[in-house]
Amino acid sequence: MNCSVDIKKILDEINIINADYIRGNIYLPASMGGASITWTSSNCNVISDKKIGKLAPGVVTRLKEDTRVILTATVTLGDEVASKDIEVCVLKKPEDINEDDYQGYLFGHFIGEENENSEQIYFAISDDGLNFKDMNNGKPVLISNVGEKGVRDPYLYRSPEGDRFFLVATDLSIYHRGGWFQNEQGYYDASTTGSSYLVLWQSLDLVNWGEPTLIKVAPDNAGMAWAPEMIYNDETGEYIIFFASSIMNPNTKYKSKPNAIYYVATRDFVHYSEPKIFIDNQTDGETDGKQREIIDTTVIKIGEYYYSASKDGDNAEQNGGIRILKNKDLLNPDGWEKVLDLDELGLDVSELGIDVLDNSSLEGPELFQYNRKDWANPDIPEYGIMADQYNIDGGYLPLTTTDIEDIDNKKNSWKLLSKKEYSFDKLKKRHGTIFRITKAELERLREIL
Repeated sequence: MNCSVDIKKILDEINIINADYIRGNIYLPASMGGASITWTSSNCNVISDKKIGKLAPGVVTRLKEDTRVILTATVTLGDEVASKDIEVCVLKKPEDINEDDYQGYLFGHFIGEENENSEQIYFAISDDGLNFKDMNNGKPVLISNVGEKGVRDPYLYRSPEGDRFFLVATDLSIYHRGGWFQNEQGYYDASTTGSSYLVLWQSLDLVNWGEPTLIKVAPDNAGMAWAPEMIYNDETGEYIIFFASSIMNPNTKYKSKPNAIYYVATRDFVHYSEPKIFIDNQTDGETDGKQREIIDTTVIKIGEYYYSASKDGDNAEQNGGIRILKNKDLLNPDGWEKVLDLDELGLDVSELGIDVLDNSSLEGPELFQYNRKDWANPDIPEYGIMADQYNIDGGYLPLTTTDIEDIDNKKNSWKLLSKKEYSFDKLKKRHGTIFRITKAELERLREIL
């Protein structure tokens, strides 16, 4: 087949990420270099080649055995048409993980800003989700040598197939920046001149991790990309990575929009969508017509709803707190409805050394589900929300609930734990992630770290 140089170049550039060991949905480009591309799969039951609803081609179904599939890319450039076959291997389906398989918890976190190792990734493990032991002799488990060479606010996530793990974190080093500095607008410099990238690690066993990579997520005119988390979107077959960002005025170098939550979507952690709004600024009770900042969002799906918890309002902004919202449509930014602010629960905080559970005292909330073995009633799921007591240097503060929508706590479902009920060991736990693990994973981590 005689092809022009242009179409040959496009054919050469078409490839499938991890073609020899596919574990999840793949990205199949529909265009490249001005050409259109269509795909044909030799086994559509394993890799789809047509759009189905909101699912783009490339949806992977893993079978009981490794399965080889031929994907054919047909490229049309002007009057020219050429094809390329790519053989891929879809790995066999791993064993399903059931609720009772979860037997422990992995806590990923950073510890502060005092030295170059403080803003790195530390691990701790727990049998019950309340009492954690530091790992790796109190040393970092992962160290970033990319970007600002410091990482904060890590988040751990398991693929829906169950046999891949991702850790994503903020690319930021306050230590290397020399501290926190405010500009003339009153904003911290790190939120106006920060990185537009996040740092990503990948693993197959939670022990051995690949090299850290920078992923571009925020717009070019963003002031930063902070506190990322991710969740899988069943409707589109993609991972949704969401994070806080500000939009800067290129002329004044000031914020033209307060911090809000944005997201990008990806299937292969190489190709990403353009950033879009995930959760916008909160406007109820706004003072002087100013929308409140929002950062540090965490999301969990319970039943038919997605629930988010965020730091609503900058440290000194009025009417802000740790706000919980809910939404049936994950990617509809207008669908989020207020459930409650933590300070509306009327919990007794007299022992904490603070007056109220709001944005002046807490940040970095983390929503997670406890393992069934740790529920008081095996038929009633329990959830935790931990928040970082940043202003009193108090570390994490844990709350539990059996009903996230018990908005006035009349059912007594919300509990603020006393210091006698939990332990985070020696290292200070700053803005981190609580990740449920199986018995085998817990034992493997204990053996290695």
